[in-house]
This record gives sequence, C-alpha cells and structure tokens, in this order.
Amino acid sequence: MNKCGFSLKSALEVSKQVHFETPCKPDSVLAVFKKYGFSKSHILNLVRRRPAVLLSKPKTTLLPKLEFFKSKGFSSPDVIKIISSYPWVFKYSLENQLVPAFDFLENSLQSDTVAIKAIKRFPRILNVTVENMARVVDVLRDSGVPEKKIALLIRSRPSIMVSNLENFKKLIEEVTLMGFHPSKTQYIEAIRVLSSMSRSTWEKKLDVHRKWGLSEEEILQAFVKCPWFMSLSEEKIMAVMDLFVNKLGWESAYIAKNPTFSSYSLEKRLIPRALVLQFLVSKGLVEKSFRSLAFFNTPEDKFRQNQFVSATEVLRSMSRSTWENNLDMHRKWGFSHGEILTAFVKLPCFMAMSEEKTVALMDLFVNKLGWEASYILPKTHV
Repeated sequence: MNKCGFSLKSALEVSKQVHFETPCKPDSVLAVFKKYGFSKSHILNLVRRRPAVLLSKPKTTLLPKLEFFKSKGFSSPDVIKIISSYPWVFKYSLENQLVPAFDFLENSLQSDTVAIKAIKRFPRILNVTVENMARVVDVLRDSGVPEKKIALLIRSRPSIMVSNLENFKKLIEEVTLMGFHPSKTQYIEAIRVLSSMSRSTWEKKLDVHRKWGLSEEEILQAFVKCPWFMSLSEEKIMAVMDLFVNKLGWESAYIAKNPTFSSYSLEKRLIPRALVLQFLVSKGLVEKSFRSLAFFNTPEDKFRQNQFVSATEVLRSMSRSTWENNLDMHRKWGFSHGEILTAFVKLPCFMAMSEEKTVALMDLFVNKLGWEASYILPKTHV
C-alpha cells in the first residue's frame, strides 16, 4: 500500500476490501499504470475509488482496455483523467459493453471526436447499455426532435443517457406542454435545465421569482424565451433582481421579458454597467426611465465605443467646478442646459476642450463666418 502513497488509515480501509497473499499482483497492476503515465496521485485516487482494481489481471483486463482508449483517439491525459476519476470502466466487458457503447455514441454524434468529448464529460456513459441509450434516443425521435438536436443533447449533457425511461418521457411531455418546439435549440436547453434539478429545486426558484412580483405565467414565458433563466442559483436570481429593481428602479416584469439579462456575470458585466448607467442618470444625461437590453448585452469592446461610456469617462476626468464652468461658457453663446447635454451625449469630447479653444471656435464660426451657434454646437470637435 505504501507504493500507492496511502496513509496508514487509508491503507487499512482499502485492505478491508481487497485481500492478496503476495504483493505480486498489485505490483504488476501499479507497473501498468505507471507505464501509461499515471502519477502517484492518479493511482491513489483510482485505488481509493475502486480498491478491487488492484486484483485486476494486467494482460486480460487492464492492457486491452487502455489500448482500446488509445485506438479510438483518446490522448494519454484523457485516458488518465477518465480512469482515475471513473475506474469502474475496468469492471465491464470490452467486447460486450465498452466497444458497442462507443460505437453507438460515435454513430449518434456522427464523429469520433465528439464522442470522445461526451465520454470525457461523463465517463459513466460507457457503462450504459446500447439498448438503454437507444430507448432514450427513440423517445426523442418519437417526440419530433431532429437528429442534429438529439446529437446536441447527447454532446452537451451525456448524463441524459442514464435517465430513468419513464421519468424521461414525463420530462419530454412537460417540456412540450410548456410550449417548446422540438425542432428548436431551446427545446434541448429546456431538457438540460429541467433534468439538472429536482422538482423541489424548481419550485424554490419559482418562489424566488414570485417574491419579486412575477406571476407563474411571466416566469414560464421567460423560461421559454431563455431556458438558462431558471438554471441560475437562488442567490444569483436575488442579486440580479436586487440590482435592477432596487438599485436601478427597473420593473421586474421588464427583466422577465428580457431574461438574457440574468445570464451575464454580476461582477464582470452587470454591476459595472449599472454603475455607468447610474452615473449618467445622476448627471441628467440619461432619463431615469431609460430601459435597454442592448446597454447590458453589447460586447465589451463595442460597449467601450459607446458614446455613453465616452461621456462617463469625460465626466470622471474633470472636477465639478470645471464641468460647471464649461456649462456656463456654452450658455453665454445662447444654449440651454438641455441643448448642451444633448450635444455632449452625441460628442462627449467637445466638453473636454479647453475654454480658450471653445471660445476661439465659436468666435470663428459665429462672429466671423456668421453661422448659427445651434449649428455649431454638436460639431465643435472639429
């Protein structure tokens, strides 16, 4: 046991489950794993998970299955990760279980590479009989789900293949009754979300949304638009609603109608942009009634090019007194406060110009060329 790296306590626990008269057999097993690149921690992990592996026959049990993985295109790190986390693959017949299971997945997914990814995501799928996997696929086909969408479900949630058939049929029926169409990707997403949680967890999430004044109909409509809306933790739901409803003053119904808001990271996306929006509202550049999905779902690089963000950066770069001086200077040319703010939102950089340059430009165009000041204001960046 010392060769596996076990503590005395762990070694005693393992020794209760496996018995051998000499160390020859376990030594030969360890030698195979070391030859295939398994580290001491990997071996320790798989032996702890399945001590009986130490009683395996290297030539007839271990080596053929290790070579099977390699022959199918699994990399050495993949094989090590799969087996150290799920050593029960050694328990099943290569010819009667592992090969047929892999072939079924490869055929269903139309790619050995994609089949490998599915197995890496959920190694236990190799121990599901072809008959059981076929029954799950048949339920989807009978419900009108296209082959490409079936492949998408298996690829993204391979654990669906271990579903209890009767429960799976009820799940499919529920998804259909909710209004999802089997030809759409949202149908697959709904299956993934619902199959990942218990009924009690679903009810708890409904209750959290109800606390914010949403009806069950509004919640389900949001779920149909964006199934991941209901995959969020109760804590994330509360935090998102608190941000938009309590801090920004938006209606919870607006969030439910635009559920993709909730999918973004609070720390990286929602809170930083909410702060920008609050700042703009406080300066009178944006109405408090402003509502925009685009303000939050625009990619970061494009968002930084937005005039609102530019306006925020200009405002934060100057003191309150400098801002007020710039306002007074423009008022002297006959502009109202509203006209100045409108021009600022269009071209934030114009309020960052020095007083001397602004006066010189206005004097040139208004006094010398005779242009109207109202025509010049939004173009003072020239």
